[in-house]
Amino acid sequence: MKSRPAILIILVSLCFCLGAGTVLLGEQTDASPLERIANLFPSGGIRDFFNPARGEETTVLLLGIDRFDHPDPTLRAIWLLAFAPPDPNVKLSGVPSNLDLVPGAEVTLDSFFGWTPDGVVAPPFLEAFERALRINVDVVVVMDEYAFGSLIDYLGGLPLEAEMGLPFEGDVLTGPQVLALHTVFEADPPSLVGLQASVLEGLLPQAAKLGPNPDLGPILALAPDHADVSINPTQFAVLLSHLLPIKTEYVTIQTILSPIP
Repeated sequence: MKSRPAILIILVSLCFCLGAGTVLLGEQTDASPLERIANLFPSGGIRDFFNPARGEETTVLLLGIDRFDHPDPTLRAIWLLAFAPPDPNVKLSGVPSNLDLVPGAEVTLDSFFGWTPDGVVAPPFLEAFERALRINVDVVVVMDEYAFGSLIDYLGGLPLEAEMGLPFEGDVLTGPQVLALHTVFEADPPSLVGLQASVLEGLLPQAAKLGPNPDLGPILALAPDHADVSINPTQFAVLLSHLLPIKTEYVTIQTILSPIP
């Protein structure tokens, strides 16, 4: 199996937000994506709950697997997206899939991963993850290998700023090429997370070029066969729309290699 770059899940999260707004609203206006989506709801209820002025931090858990049609999918990518509207700052945190939950006991995070009979991420995994990092997860997004490669190509590929000695031609890497590069580190999750962070650094400027209202038909087509979000897509769009257009200067990328004391 190939490794899946977790950081690319970040892009689909943002794309779901953009795409839902585009599909629901149909036409562009001078209002922000958040304002246009929120205006679909009456005052009170969901509109007030997702108002970015509430200033509460939201945490999105982004998971990368090999394939959805596997009964026992392999977990390759774990990233957290955290933000607190209206603060424009966003934190991306990568976690190795083999995070040792009990030092020396070989109790790793990926050993808890699996599906429930209903096809959602198993609660024991989420509970172990939240305890290890001392957080509360609000939304879970899962992407497979096909979706990752498609997202890279949608963004125009991963730019190469310098000669890296790779067996690829050209100044950008395609989706399949990035996936092939990740297989080098599939047996070393901590190093893989570091590589994923570097890939994210390169892809964020590409994502910023999308602007506030790109054509995201190809991205929306990834669901439900290759992507899944744990809440209603419209709610997810409202949660993330304040981040658009993407501004790289407000994004912090880090890796977490051990449980939080």
